[in-house]
Amino acid sequence: MAIDVEGISKSDKLTALKALKIKAGDSYSLDAVDADLKNLYALGVFTDIEVEKVSVGGGVKIIFKVKERPLVTRIVIHGAKGVSDTKVRDEIVQKEQQPLDEKKVGQSKEKIKALYAKEGLGLAVISTEVKNVSAKLDEVELLFKISENKNLKVRKISFEGNTVFSAHKLRSFMASKEKGFLSFLTGSGKYRDEMIERDTAYLAYQYLNKGYLKVQVDKPDIIPMPNGNGIEIHYRIMEGDRYKIRNVTLQGDVITTKEELLSKFTTLKGNYYSQKLLEDDISKLNDLYGNQGYAFANIRPQPNPDDASKEVDINILIEKGDKISVEKINITGNTITRDKVIRRELQITENSFYNEQLLQKSKKKLESLGFFEKVEISTPKGSTDDKLNLNINVKEKPTGSFSVGAGYSSVESFLLTASVTKQNFMGLGISASVLAEISKLRQQFSLQYSDPYFLDSKWIFTGNVSKLLTKYDNFDRDALGGEVNFGRHLFDNSSATIGYRVEKVKVNNFSSVVPQFFQTNTSGVTSSLIAAVERDTRNNRLAATKGNYNQVVLEYAGLGGNNHFFRVNGNSRFFLPIPFPKHSVFKTNFRIGYIKSTENGPVPLFERYFTGGVNSLRGFVPRSIGPKVQIPPNTTDGDQTFVYGGDKLLVFNMEYEFPIYDAANIKGVLFIDAGNAYAENQDLNPFKVRTDWGFGLRWVSPFGPLRFEWGLPFKRQPGEDKIVFNFTIGTFF
Repeated sequence: MAIDVEGISKSDKLTALKALKIKAGDSYSLDAVDADLKNLYALGVFTDIEVEKVSVGGGVKIIFKVKERPLVTRIVIHGAKGVSDTKVRDEIVQKEQQPLDEKKVGQSKEKIKALYAKEGLGLAVISTEVKNVSAKLDEVELLFKISENKNLKVRKISFEGNTVFSAHKLRSFMASKEKGFLSFLTGSGKYRDEMIERDTAYLAYQYLNKGYLKVQVDKPDIIPMPNGNGIEIHYRIMEGDRYKIRNVTLQGDVITTKEELLSKFTTLKGNYYSQKLLEDDISKLNDLYGNQGYAFANIRPQPNPDDASKEVDINILIEKGDKISVEKINITGNTITRDKVIRRELQITENSFYNEQLLQKSKKKLESLGFFEKVEISTPKGSTDDKLNLNINVKEKPTGSFSVGAGYSSVESFLLTASVTKQNFMGLGISASVLAEISKLRQQFSLQYSDPYFLDSKWIFTGNVSKLLTKYDNFDRDALGGEVNFGRHLFDNSSATIGYRVEKVKVNNFSSVVPQFFQTNTSGVTSSLIAAVERDTRNNRLAATKGNYNQVVLEYAGLGGNNHFFRVNGNSRFFLPIPFPKHSVFKTNFRIGYIKSTENGPVPLFERYFTGGVNSLRGFVPRSIGPKVQIPPNTTDGDQTFVYGGDKLLVFNMEYEFPIYDAANIKGVLFIDAGNAYAENQDLNPFKVRTDWGFGLRWVSPFGPLRFEWGLPFKRQPGEDKIVFNFTIGTFF
C-alpha cells in the first residue's frame, strides 16, 4: 500500500505525513484510514479532507486530498481607544502568517474581553470578521472589532425579591454606584466586572450576617436603558428563612478548656446566626492558638441547619498541628531602608516560637514608621514541618522632599518658603529637615534632627536650631535658640525624654498700647530643663488615620539666664477611620497648658499663651484671643485693645477629613475649633471659650503638605473678621 497527501501549498507536507500512522507497505485497513483522517484534522491547518483509494500495480494507493485553511496575513484592530492597540494585540492568540484557527480566534476574543474588564470597561463587545485578500481565497485578513461602550454608565441599580433590606440599604453595601451629580468627583457610574462579582458576594454576605443561611443572590442582569445612554443592573434575590443558633460545640485539640474558649465567643446560643460574628470568633481562636506557637492550626466551623425548626448547630473542629518556631526572617523590597531599621521594629526573632500577636504588632510598628506604602508578611514552611520562615516584603515610598513655593493668606499676605526634608535619611530611620519661611510678619530659619535609635541603641536623640523673627501687632520678637533631647523607649509605643533648651530673645518696637508693666524684662536669655513623656499608637506617624498620641511636657526655666518660670503642656490627639467615603478620617486635638513665674514679676510677654490662627482657632487672626485690656493711647483717640495673653491655655479641635481626588492626594476638611487663654485672675473654664467652624482643602503635593482653610467665628464680636483665610505648609495634627 502507498500513501500520499495532495493539496498542500502553504503547510509543511512532511508534518502531515508524520501525522499518518499508516506506512507504505502496510495492509489496507479502513479503520486505520479513518484514524489517520482524524490525525490530519487534529493538526488544525485543514478545513476539508477527502480520501481517494487508487489501484496501483496489484496494490492500492491512499491519497488524502486536503483543503488548507487560509493563511492570516494581517491582523487589524478597530475601535480600541480606552486600551492601547499594543495591549490588545498582546492578548491575541491567533498570530499572523499562521493558518486561521477558529479555536484560537475564540480564545483571543475571551482574553481581550478579560483585558477590558480589568481596565474598567467590562461592557465592551468583541467581534471578529474575516476578509479574503486573494483570488484563490487562501489568504485572509482577520479583523477584531471592539465596541468599548465607554459612555454606558450605570444609571440604575434595582432589586427583586428583597424584603429584609430596602433597595436603598442594599445599594449602600455595593461598590458599584449609580451615576449622580458628583460622579466627576466620586467616580460613581462606572461598570466593572470585578465590582459586580464583589457586590454579588457581599450582598449575600449581608444576608448571612442577619441569619439567612440559604440566601441566593444571582449574578445580575445587565439591561440597556430605553434611551440608550446607560444600563440598569438588576439583581434577583431569594432570601429564604432566618435561622437561630441552637448549639455551639468544639471538637478536637482544645488547649485550655472548651468552656474557656467558648467564653470568648460572641456567637451564642439563642442569637440569630451571623457569618461575620462567627468569622470574628474563629479569628480569635486562630490568634489564641497562634500566640501559643501553633501557626498552622486548622480551625473549621461546620454549620448544620435544621430546616424544620429553623435552627442551626455550629460545630467547630480544631486541629492544632505542631508547635512552630521561626527559622529565618527574610526582608525584601527595601532598596533604601537598611535591614536593621526594619529588624529593630520586629517583636519576634529567629529561633523563637511563632506568636501571632507579636507578629501583628511588628507589622503595625513597621507601618507606623511612615516609610512604606505597604508591608506584607508571609509565613511559608521552613526546612522541617515544625519551622517556618518569616518573609517581610515592603514597598518603599518617597520620604524626602525639596520645595520652593509661595502662598498668600489674609493674615500674613505673601509667604515664601523653601525646605528640604528627609524622614528616612540614608535609610537609617533618621529624620532631618531645613526650613526657611519669609512673610510680611515672619522670618523663620530652622534645622531639625531626630534619631529614634541613637547609635543603634534604645536611646532617642533630637535636636534643633532656629532663628525666628515675628512681627506682632504691638511688638517684634527676635529669637535665636536651640534644643537637645535624650530619651528612652520604655514600654510598647511609649518613651520619656529629658533635654535642655536655650534661647536668646530680643523684644522691641513696642506700640503705644503695650503697658510699661509688660515692656520690662522682655529681652534676655531663657535657659531651661525640659522633661517629656509620650505614648504614640498612631498607625502612621506622617499621615495617621487610626490610633492616638498623648504627650506631657514639663519645662523649668532658671538654669541661669534672665527668665524664670515653670511650664507644663499637655497634648492629646485621636484618629478614627470613617468607612464612607473610603479613606475618610475623624480627628480630634486637645491642648492644655499652664505657666507660672518663679519670681515676683509677670510671666514674660513672649512666653504667655495666645490663641487664634492656623494651628489653634482658625476663625480668628493669630494671637487675637485671650486676656486683654483697653488702653487709651492719647487724649484724642479712642481706647485700643491690647491682648496680653494668659498663663493658662485650653484648645480643642475637631476635624472630618475626606478624599476629593485620591490619585492626586487632594482632601477636603470640615472643622470646629474651641479654645481660650486665661489670665492669672481667671479660672481655666471649659465653658468660657471662643468657637469657630470652617472648611478647607489639603494637598500632599510634591513640594510638601499644603493647607488652605477658611475659618468663620461663632458669635462674632465687633472688629473681628467674618472669615479668615489660612494658608500654610505642613500638617496640623
